[in-house]
Amino acid sequence: MSYLFICRALFLCLLTLTLVVGTSTATTTINSPDGDIIDCLEILAQQSFNHPLLKDHNLQEIPRELPNTAQNEDGVSGWQIWNSHNRLKCPEGTIPIRRFVSRVNGTTNFEDIAQGHEYAIAELNIKPKIYGTKVTMSVEHPKVAQVDEFSLGQLWLVSGSFENGDINTIETGWQVYPWLFLDHQPRFFIYWTNDAYTRGSCYNMRCPGFIQISGNVLLEGAIHRDTEFITIQIWKDPKLGHWWLSIGPNSVTILIPVGYWPSEIFTNSLADHAENVQWGGEIVNENISGLHTTTQMGSGYLPSSNRAAYMRDLEIMVNTSHFQPITDLTTIETNSDYYKIKTTSDTSFTYGGPEHAGA
Repeated sequence: MSYLFICRALFLCLLTLTLVVGTSTATTTINSPDGDIIDCLEILAQQSFNHPLLKDHNLQEIPRELPNTAQNEDGVSGWQIWNSHNRLKCPEGTIPIRRFVSRVNGTTNFEDIAQGHEYAIAELNIKPKIYGTKVTMSVEHPKVAQVDEFSLGQLWLVSGSFENGDINTIETGWQVYPWLFLDHQPRFFIYWTNDAYTRGSCYNMRCPGFIQISGNVLLEGAIHRDTEFITIQIWKDPKLGHWWLSIGPNSVTILIPVGYWPSEIFTNSLADHAENVQWGGEIVNENISGLHTTTQMGSGYLPSSNRAAYMRDLEIMVNTSHFQPITDLTTIETNSDYYKIKTTSDTSFTYGGPEHAGA
């Protein structure tokens, strides 16, 4: 059974959410058109440097070997709502942090969560050691029926197993999650765990772990409706071992380096390589009154529709020098009555539902 079928990122709900940064530590504050308040925080003041595993960690510069990535961010902005007007970004030496409110009683039952996740995903049939992946994915605006359900499109880099209690993951993509983000907009997000989704788990910048270097990309920032797709790349630096995240909107070919997951925060082979990589969609089904949710995956359309969500140009890195197209893709549907996936080439697929399910 795939680790995905058991549980995922809702374990953050076991933690009380508090304000990330106060105005006393911000150098600049930006009011987003969608109501978000963004504080620009000095890079070295981000809370990841307080992580006990990172107490001796020094901020890393962008590796010059980082593929497909600009060494600066000039000209690549406006794909998120917060900087869509006047192409705002945080001053040099600072990063944007979204203010968010506290949820005092936000707890979630482990068994309930484990039963509620449904997937339409693709993965490699044969799994070599993986040192990176790259994918272009459509950005969708699915309907999410319940406040504590979510819908997302993302990639997973994975090592370990639930049987050993040592699942480590790196995850990123877009997500609609009303409970966490307080609205129904698709937002760019990251996530990681180093202990099978228990306490060593984290969304975005809400707890220490990921180190951000970009002043132009807002983690959990809402994605502008004019952004049809995003390209995401994760690459492992062969010299220092950190996992670097880069992103680009629409047809931009030179990606923005967002930051990195330090190798020190991982507890198994993910500190060196991933054992598996998966791409696709996920929803949470609350099963209210015994009825399956109407929450949509992807665009809400099944893969046979020309309006279905897609992921394309799937690549992996099996060494530390270059990305290569995949050639051996297999698909998994956990509830094919509602959510499906269909390969359209060796390196692409469409996915989604439940609109027109059974048609």
